[in-house]
Amino acid sequence: MTATLRMKLTLCAAAAVVCAGGAGAQTHYPARQITITVGLQAGTGSDVAVRNVAERMSASLGQPIVIGNLPGAAGLLALQAGVKAAPDGYTLVALSNAAVTTLPHLQKSSINALKDLAPIGVFVSFPSVISVNRNVPANSIREFIELARKNPGKYTYASGGNGSVQHTAMEELKAMTGIDLLHVPYKGMAQATTDLVGGQVDCAIQGVVAVIPFAKNQVRVLAWTGSTRNSIYPDLPTLNEAGVTGYNYQPWTGLFGPAAMPRAIVTRLNEEMRKALSAGGLREKWAPQGMEIVDATPQQIEKMIRDEYERMGKLIKQTGIRLE
Repeated sequence: MTATLRMKLTLCAAAAVVCAGGAGAQTHYPARQITITVGLQAGTGSDVAVRNVAERMSASLGQPIVIGNLPGAAGLLALQAGVKAAPDGYTLVALSNAAVTTLPHLQKSSINALKDLAPIGVFVSFPSVISVNRNVPANSIREFIELARKNPGKYTYASGGNGSVQHTAMEELKAMTGIDLLHVPYKGMAQATTDLVGGQVDCAIQGVVAVIPFAKNQVRVLAWTGSTRNSIYPDLPTLNEAGVTGYNYQPWTGLFGPAAMPRAIVTRLNEEMRKALSAGGLREKWAPQGMEIVDATPQQIEKMIRDEYERMGKLIKQTGIRLE
């Protein structure tokens, strides 16, 4: 055997050992604590969902999962933390869909969420509705759309701020129906809901739980904004059913890691998330809070994000939505 051949065989053997070691490391994942940074305030529906699911995942994985909150800049801070994390599966980030599909169109950043993040799974989605205050003379979504068409610029809508999900959701509805509503931005949906109930603004799109306490007397719920009805108001139609074909707004919160994270770890975490979500009791616990389980593979989430990203980009360009 020549010296050159011996050298080649030695190098091949060393490479095989390295590859085997890497595969073994992924096979034994996780070997230590996992951290999830939530890009939303503690106590929000998303935060509660992340903690509920992480607790179950921790028990199944046999390792602790520590949750930390990093709200601010509409999710950009947490997004940056997720992208810069080591791609080993031990530092993950929970983000709202707005931070991934809408914010990049509104803020200048070197981060490309489609390329720089690896979608793992979806923790939760939030059924939302469009409501009007009791002074608006419309008893159905069809009546409200017709009323708004006949009175351009007369009626107002509330949102959680310029560029918020409520803002983009209503602007999309306006674009699809040709109605003209005046935007009234707030610093959050708590005050917006208060003014909707009090009659200072005429309508809003928001999570269903926020309007349930006022649905009998102060506000009139007109339609679901998502693709399906919900058991909270089973007789309430979706906007699609009411003739706004193709409209679908339902915010969600998902789990992400850096784009370079090994596919085997992404798959393992997705499987554990879906197992935790399907375990008995969680669906029933969440339903009264207006929270829904989403069972999706990483591939399905990637498509969902890409489609929503492109849709939001077109909407923002068309309507001129800005954060200022």
